[in-house]
Order: sequence, then structure tokens, then C-alpha cells
Amino acid sequence: MKIPSVSIIIPAFNEEHSLGYVLKDTLKNLPKIVPDFEIIIVDDGSTDATPQIADSFKRSNTRLRVIHRPHSGFGEALIAGIKLSKKDYVANMQGNGQDLVRDMVNSFKVMGNYDLTLGIRGKRIDYDPYRFLLSYGGLLLYRLLFNIKYEDVHWSYIWKREELKKLKLDPEGGIFTLVESLIEFKKRGLKIAEVASPYRPRFAGVSKITNIKAVLKSFLTMLRFLWRQHV
Repeated sequence: MKIPSVSIIIPAFNEEHSLGYVLKDTLKNLPKIVPDFEIIIVDDGSTDATPQIADSFKRSNTRLRVIHRPHSGFGEALIAGIKLSKKDYVANMQGNGQDLVRDMVNSFKVMGNYDLTLGIRGKRIDYDPYRFLLSYGGLLLYRLLFNIKYEDVHWSYIWKREELKKLKLDPEGGIFTLVESLIEFKKRGLKIAEVASPYRPRFAGVSKITNIKAVLKSFLTMLRFLWRQHV
């Protein structure tokens, strides 16, 4: 079976120490798995060398596009990339080296059979109690509020583009933007798969989506989404 084409979206905010590594690895290994692809880097208002690194790769790779935008958070950056995507499927990838192409091989191989493929991390060797609380507390909330029972909903997603672009995702959603898309796909009766996609500790830098401000932003978006479901 021919593997469909894919747009890889990499939101990046101050990832100067890891973005080059991620792009080199992706450009080396992705063609071996998915011959027809594009990479869209969304520079989310970085204040370090991230924009320059992204532009340097763009100059020598015709399949790579870069968006520079004011800092607005993960949700808006992801949505900006989705709007520009042109391939059959759309995948999100971290700019920090935690999920590389080789980790997503199984997802790429089966994505053509589904409307959405979720990656499952498994063991997270560098998580502290706070990160575990956020991750598993979120899963419990989603189960209680939205009847979402998937094993991992905050990791890699590969969407069928034509279905994804039908959604009006909340740009203020932060990491909940991913979950919102999952809830909508499930509500529409679309085909969803779960596939092992190993987790790696960050190559460099610190997490931008687990600080209190980002967590509260995602939580408030979840409450707004829940309200809209009942009015």
C-alpha cells in the first residue's frame, strides 16, 4: 500500500539548541518512510536564534517552509501551520527532540487507514510528580467530562487533512488544541487509531507547555469548550 503524503508541523519557541538537530534528523529519515512530504516550522516569536536556524534550513531545502509570527502559544502556532498544510495528512512534531521520525514510524505506516492516528508514549523516564499529575490528571478529566478513554492524548497526532480543516479549533487552547481535535473527530464517528510512539527526554531546553500560565490557559479553554457543548 502506498503511504500517503504528509505535512509535518513543528511549532518552535526558543528551541535554538534542539531545532537544528530535529530538522537534520527529520530530513535524513523522513524520505525513507514517507517520500512525499513537507515540513512547516512555525516560529512562535522566539527571542533566541530559533528564527535564524529555521531560515538557514529553509534556504537549502525546498520542502521546508517557515512562518514567523508574534508569540501566541502552542495552539495558535499549530493552527497557523495547519492552515498552510497541503499534503494528505498533517502531523505535529516537537521542536525539542522528544519525538523523532524514527519514533513515529508505526504511525506513518498505518495513517492511511485512519482519519486520526494517536501516538502512545509509554514510559516517561524524566517525568517528575508535577508532570505526572498534569498528564494523568488531564486524562482523568477528559474521561469524566468528554468520555475520552484513549491511553495518551497529549503526544503525536496525525490527522487526515481534509477532515482536520473542517474544524474550527480554539486558538487559545494551548495543548488542549490537540484534545479538542480528538473530541471532534470522535464525535463525528471518524476512524481513530492508537500506535506506540516512544518518548524521549528533551534534547535541550525546557518545556513551554507545563508552566502554570500555559496550564491555566489550556484549562480555561477546556471549560469554554465544555460550555459550548451544552448551550
